[in-house]
Formats: sequence, structure tokens, C-alpha cells
Amino acid sequence: MRADYSFLEPLKPPPDAVTPLKVGIVATPDFTFLSLGCFVDCLRLAADERDFSRKIYCAWELLSHDDAPIISSCGFPVLPTRQFGDPTEYDYIVVHGGIVQTQRPFPPELYDYIRQAVRADVPVIGLCTGTFVLAELGLLDGRRCAVQFSMEAAFKQVHPKVITVTDVPVVTDGGFITCPGGLAAINLATHLVAEHCGRSRADKVLHYVLSNRGLDQMQALRDDSGNALRCLDARVVNAVGLMRQRLFETCTIAVLASQVGATERELTRLFKKHLRATPADYWRRLRLKAAHWMVLNSSRSITQIAYECGFTDSSHMIHWFKREFDVTPARLRETHVQLGML
Repeated sequence: MRADYSFLEPLKPPPDAVTPLKVGIVATPDFTFLSLGCFVDCLRLAADERDFSRKIYCAWELLSHDDAPIISSCGFPVLPTRQFGDPTEYDYIVVHGGIVQTQRPFPPELYDYIRQAVRADVPVIGLCTGTFVLAELGLLDGRRCAVQFSMEAAFKQVHPKVITVTDVPVVTDGGFITCPGGLAAINLATHLVAEHCGRSRADKVLHYVLSNRGLDQMQALRDDSGNALRCLDARVVNAVGLMRQRLFETCTIAVLASQVGATERELTRLFKKHLRATPADYWRRLRLKAAHWMVLNSSRSITQIAYECGFTDSSHMIHWFKREFDVTPARLRETHVQLGML
């Protein structure tokens, strides 16, 4: 008999927000599970608080021309969640490949759907050997393309007009994004999450994925590595991870400390030593950073942003926002609208 885990359920209802990142995934026969799993699970972790998996900030569908299972390279079948439709329903179409020499036939509808997305100006992503599919359609001719180093020679032989890149995990060229797959799919996912949901959500994903390996390792996957946050104490690293996981949920510093194996007094001392801030101040800055991004990059009301960032009410957030950024959220948004940036 299963134990009762209801105490782990969400403490607050989800915010009423328009999902800022929607991805349609087109998997080829014999696709690789590792790349797909890394990519989708990062979206899942970014989509909600902790690992509740509600599709609040990210949504994803596995698309195909029919309802038949798609066979992966390891032999496991995966059922598509939706058939090909209007590609403009998504912010990106991800073409995810696997074994390029597979003998399983590629359905012509797969190629047609990619062409349809390109005609509709929907950005297309080549993940793993999905780049080969894009190259077969002539979409990457003269463009830079991220390729796994072991596949570079084969790629050049068949697609000599494409400029291969093997030392960068994510390459953007025009309306196309490419990623060599494997663990680099984490870079791809966090890149998209940071762009559409904010850096705070991307950092939350990395804390989950890297667990207790530390902020240095997390920083290696970040784009802005010049701002590396370095800390050797696992209790601080884990506390920061929990803070990022609970952006709009709240708990006391005492509870947070107990969850990382410290007292409130110990955790405060460690934060002051390593981060030069109390836990409460550091957590508030994380929330304010997320609020700042939402003010500039979303149409959410100030009240809704305050809720999503864990403030008791909008007045509370406005008070701290002005102290941190020397401007109110409304005035900051108004200025950017006047400058034509929103």
C-alpha cells in the first residue's frame, strides 16, 4: 500500500497565466531517448514550481501524422500526444532525430509539416540528428549548424553546403536553431526557457538537474558564465536551489534551513559568509529579479506578477521593487512602452 504523500502537493493554486513557451516536437523513427528526455524534462521542471509538472509556463506536444507509436532507437515505443496541425500554435517546432542510417521509413507528412512551419515563419529547431532532416530539405544551406563531433564527417560528406560547428551546444542562424543532442539538450531547453520565461526559471531547472553538484557546475551550463556564483558549502547551494524551486510558494527561513540540514542561525551565518546577504534578503532578490523580467517581458498585471513571485500583495512587491531598482514596476513598464520596447 502506498504511503500518503499529499503533504507534498502544491500549497497555492497555479497563477492564471498565458503559457509563454509552447513547443511541438516532431520525432523521427529511431529517435534517441536521452536527448528527448533531457529536453522535455527541463521544460517540465521550468513549467511549474518544484516538480509539480503542471503546464503553466511551458507546454509541449509530441506530434506525428497518425496515432501509431514512434519507435525509439532503444526499441521503446512512444505514443504521440497530437497529430500534425497548425504549426503557428507553437513558438517552436523541434525536429528530433536519432539513428541516421535507420531503415524505418520517414513519413512524407513529417517533411511536409516542417515545410509548413517554415512557410509560417515558426522557428524550427534541429535536435540531435534532426539537423540532418533540416539539411535534407535544404534549409541549412549556407548556415551554421551544431553537429555532434562524431557525426561531423558524415554530415559534411552528405551536406557540404552547411557550415558545421562542433564546439558550441546551441547555434542560432536565422530562423533555425540547432543542437547536437545528448546532454546539450539541457543547454537548448534552458536557452529557450530563459528567453521566454526568464533566467530565474532556467536557473531553477539547472539546480534540479545538477542536484547537489554545486553552483560552479551549474554555471558551466549558463550563457552568462562571467557572473559565476561560487560557493563550496552544500547547505548554501541546496538552500538556493530550494529558493529557486519555490518562487511563488513561500515558507519560513527556519523550515528552509531544516530541509538543508542547518538551523536558521547557521544558515544565516553561511549566507552572510558566502553570499554576503541573509537568506531572506537573497530570496527576496531572486523574487525581485523574476518580477523585473516579467514586468519587461510579459503583459501580466502587477498584481499577478506579485502573486507569481511570492509576495503577499502588490503593495509589498512595489515597495521592495522600488528599493531595489529605484523605479516602480508600473513606471518601468510605461517607460519601455514609450521607447517601443514592449
